[in-house]
Amino acid sequence: MPRFRPFRVFLFLLLYGWVSLLWAQSDAAPEPQTAQEKDQATAARAINLLSFVAVDYPEAVVESATRDARLYRQLQENVQVAAALLQQLPDKPGRAQLANSLQELDAIIEQMREPELVRRRANAAADRIAALYQVPRSPAEMLPPPEEAEGLYRERCSRCHGIGGRAPQPERRLDDPNRMGNFSLYDFYNALEPTREDAHGQVIDGDLGSRQRWALAVLVAGFSAPQVAPSAKLAEQFPALVGPPGAAIVRPAEIPQEAGNALRWWRAHPQQTRHLQHPLARAAGLLYLAQNAYRGGDNASAYHQLMLAMREGFAPARAELMARNPALVTQLDQQWQELRQSILDQAPANEVIEKFQRLQANVVRGREQLQPTSGAGIYGWAALLFLAALGVGLLLWYGLRRPRHG
Repeated sequence: MPRFRPFRVFLFLLLYGWVSLLWAQSDAAPEPQTAQEKDQATAARAINLLSFVAVDYPEAVVESATRDARLYRQLQENVQVAAALLQQLPDKPGRAQLANSLQELDAIIEQMREPELVRRRANAAADRIAALYQVPRSPAEMLPPPEEAEGLYRERCSRCHGIGGRAPQPERRLDDPNRMGNFSLYDFYNALEPTREDAHGQVIDGDLGSRQRWALAVLVAGFSAPQVAPSAKLAEQFPALVGPPGAAIVRPAEIPQEAGNALRWWRAHPQQTRHLQHPLARAAGLLYLAQNAYRGGDNASAYHQLMLAMREGFAPARAELMARNPALVTQLDQQWQELRQSILDQAPANEVIEKFQRLQANVVRGREQLQPTSGAGIYGWAALLFLAALGVGLLLWYGLRRPRHG
């Protein structure tokens, strides 16, 4: 209503300033402050170690024999360090099973089992650690373009990894599609963790901010990406892979080849693929991240991502959805405001989570209603033609049955 407009303008300006501040802070690469942030950094290090086990094991072991003894010992140590890091994290339901999984992974590496088994086990353990300790693995904002990182890569990375990722050492190559397909975009980002000393060191990534790390991840992903963009139809077939969180979390090697090749290109060209991602798919992805942040106790990030989901996802699609289903739009408007207010009022956690789930379900419902309807149109025309043929047949039958006069 008109009397509320000044308040809304003020609230928008306040929110804009707050979001800008959060973004600026995210680029400052601060040291973890809270216990939860320290736990997430520890978990992220374990995930990074396991990711390299999954990727580099085929270079260390071939046909149950050691190809590279030094790399083989390093991968064994990676699993053992990851297990030790897990024991430093708070005990939660599921941690004991994770510890057992790491013991089993250590055993199958000791037995020099097949690379595919090691890859699956290592990646599964990494994903379970991320889920258990609420590690954020996707950016809240749009992925930055690779051009932002070209200077950084040239100055800090090319000496070891080569121009365009063409390093002479197999474990340092960044242009091998088979190897790089085992990394998610988050895996690249996580390898640049500035609070660690065991990856690249403070000289290389000690002062990198979050946006710089994501830009480097996008640039590196492009070294092994296909040269030709995938068909736009694939974006309709695999909508969850076009933008975050799917583009950041999914590893191309773990999905069907057609989808994996498309993901390789999409994640390396975020600016060119943004128009392929439906706004409501973007909203659903941000709501997923917001709910994860809230479950982890980070209310500020949850609120930030909730508002991004509304502004960058729901708002651009609202008019189209209103024309299709006004009742659903009214319900979504109400649910968004209720959830926002519940977070601000620090309502009980179970109540907030329930509101998150209802809102996300309706956003997905709205996306389904706005799917392309070309198939439905074909069936509609077929039905009209059938009715027309039926009508003509009835008229002919009536004409033949009617008594003739004269």
